[in-house]
Order: sequence, then structure tokens, then C-alpha cells
Amino acid sequence: MTGWLEGSVTFLQTVIAGFLVVLLALGVVNLGITIVASLTTFGADDPSGVVSLIRSAIDIVLYLFVVVELYKTIVAYVEAKSVVVAVIHAGLIAVVRQIIIFKPDDYNPTEAITIAGVYVLLLVALLAGFYIVHREIEESDQLE
Repeated sequence: MTGWLEGSVTFLQTVIAGFLVVLLALGVVNLGITIVASLTTFGADDPSGVVSLIRSAIDIVLYLFVVVELYKTIVAYVEAKSVVVAVIHAGLIAVVRQIIIFKPDDYNPTEAITIAGVYVLLLVALLAGFYIVHREIEESDQLE
């Protein structure tokens, strides 16, 4: 029974990985459509249109990076490898994305400062984890 359950879990993880590949492909198509639609609607000479295009493109690209890191996490998990690096990378990308799209004007000053502080703490924690994990990987590579 346990072997069947393990096989089922592995199969479902593979299906989820495939779904993430489909999402990635759709995201790339969406990015292309967004760029083409923005350029044809606003034109390249409208500053507000260009800024809007850049924000939209960055947002979509960062989402795509998160999907890629989630895919790597699932593949590493299925192959029984360490998922820590992929999880830290996905977390960093997600926090950076949130920082980029953060609009303090949408909040009162106290809420804006609190949210910004949380983003800073998350970023510092993830960067510390990133540094520690990559330092350990380099040290283990040097020992081999």
C-alpha cells in the first residue's frame, strides 16, 4: 500500500510540474501580447504608456521567475534532492516583486511603514539564507 501511495504522490508531483510548464508557456505568451498591445495602443512616444508597459512587463517576468523556481523545487523534490536553494530563490524573487509593485500611497503612513519594514525583514532573512546556503555549497564543492 505504501509503495502505491508513494507512486501516486510522485505521479501527482509530475503532473503539477507539467502544469507549471504550461503556466510558464502561457505567461510568456501573455508577456508578448502585453508588449504588443501596449505598443500599438500607446505607441513608443507616450511616456505614461511606456512606464505602464515597463511595470506590467516586470510584473509578468517576475511571476514567470517564481513559476520557474517552483518548477525547480518540485523537480528537486521528486528527484529527492535538496529544495532549499530553489525555495530561497523563489522567495527572493517573490519578495523583490512585492517591493517593486509596492505603492505606499495606497496606505496610511503607519501601514506603509509597517509593510515596508516587513518587506525589509523578509528580504534580509532571505538574503542571509541565500548567503549561508551558497557558502555551504561552495565549501562542500571545495572539499570534494
